[in-house]
Amino acid sequence: MIAGIFPGTSRSAATIFAAMLAGTSNRAAATEFAFLVGIPTMYAATGYELLKVVKGGGAAHEDWTALVVGFVVSAIMAFIAVKWLLGYIRTHRFTPFAVYRIAFGVALLLLVPTGG
Repeated sequence: MIAGIFPGTSRSAATIFAAMLAGTSNRAAATEFAFLVGIPTMYAATGYELLKVVKGGGAAHEDWTALVVGFVVSAIMAFIAVKWLLGYIRTHRFTPFAVYRIAFGVALLLLVPTGG
């Protein structure tokens, strides 16, 4: 619902925002929870896509080596990014992210033609 009112709001941001509204004063814990909640969703989406490929007969034509390498590299980079973000959140506020989102949203509203 938040993304409907504030376009560009991510699932993680909405989860963190809800945790902060619910009284959580620990930003790092709210952020960690937001990322942990996303793991089952990502696995389910990946499993669903793989199932579609296998059922559609496309498994033989897939580059499985590239898929495995991409999975491993993205998992390592995600771990590094989340570790950095959790460290950042412990010592900083979300204000820069909020300012960035608002400024970028205003810029898009002003620069993108409406098509009318």
